[in-house]
Amino acid sequence: MRKKLLLIPLALLLAISLVAIGCPTPPPTTPTAPTTAPTTAPTTAPTAEGEVFTFTFAWNDIWGPKFRASQVYAPGGELQRMLYERSGGRIRLNIIPRMFDSMDVLSAVSVGKADMGDAPMPWLSGTYPLWNWGDIPGIVDPYPVSGLAEELAIYQDPGVLEVYDKTMREVGVVFWFVTQWDPANGLWSNKKITKLADMRGLKTRVGGYLPTEGLKAMGGSPITMASSELAPAMLTGALDAVLTSQGYGYSIGLADISKYLTITPLAPTWTAVTVMNAEKYDALPPDLQKVLMDVGREVEQMVYLSTVAEYIMSADTVTLSGIEILQFEPEELEKTLEAVAPMEKLWLDIAGPYGPELLAKIKDVVAKHRAFTGE
Repeated sequence: MRKKLLLIPLALLLAISLVAIGCPTPPPTTPTAPTTAPTTAPTTAPTAEGEVFTFTFAWNDIWGPKFRASQVYAPGGELQRMLYERSGGRIRLNIIPRMFDSMDVLSAVSVGKADMGDAPMPWLSGTYPLWNWGDIPGIVDPYPVSGLAEELAIYQDPGVLEVYDKTMREVGVVFWFVTQWDPANGLWSNKKITKLADMRGLKTRVGGYLPTEGLKAMGGSPITMASSELAPAMLTGALDAVLTSQGYGYSIGLADISKYLTITPLAPTWTAVTVMNAEKYDALPPDLQKVLMDVGREVEQMVYLSTVAEYIMSADTVTLSGIEILQFEPEELEKTLEAVAPMEKLWLDIAGPYGPELLAKIKDVVAKHRAFTGE
């Protein structure tokens, strides 16, 4: 009996040992991404190796949900989730929609009022003309599908990014990635416009310094007018045409009062740049800097594809509403580009010392992009 009692604990000890031998050593635990990434810092202090960085993102949110691509910035959206997951929970965003006026986002990030933000460059052309080269008429293909591809190639070129890094650090920010929107180069009108002569005397609402000067060079008469007044002004004849994007023009009712939408070389891009405070970026360990930039490049590509898809779908919608979409005939496009060529010098006059270098790099990227045939 005593032997049996002694055997029982021995058997239990043997069983426990076998279980321990058969179970692998558990791997080191790493934070896992929740369904919606939290936007606040953890309550417990992390170790040095796993330090958590929480950044305030000033989301411009000018378009709302009407453009799916803009929602990558939304709380719980792709940008926040990807950063959280790729960093093992070490990069967290506190996203605040419309934290500042659109015109103030970049300056707010530069002085540390926000850590990150997306700034619409066409609205900042007077303050930062160098980074608004996209307003140069004909700088990329006027047809948006081709133009968006050329523009993306420019923003992913190492030489261009080098200029951006130098110049943006001068104002305290780091270039992160670009957000491309539907370019504002569509001319909504009731006049069929397919050649340069058709522009003569055309009373046109246009925004921005270079697009306005470009319209003058094409023979048009620029008019400044609030967006809310455009449709009524078209109806009364106070305006002959409105230069804006295909999607925006449709959303404010221009398709109801126009017959034609002509694609022009004016304002061939409409772009926001996403930036980060330079001090905050430099304070990150190298592995998280890489995560940040890698995610930015992926989001950049996602938004580009989304914008192209939305443009194509909105073109179908515009056509189905009875609008005829037109482009300048090839020989007329060449004449038009010659007429607006002086706009390049106007940009160089205001772009500052880095203008010639950046323009040369941009032209080189576009030439290489167009030369590629896949053969």
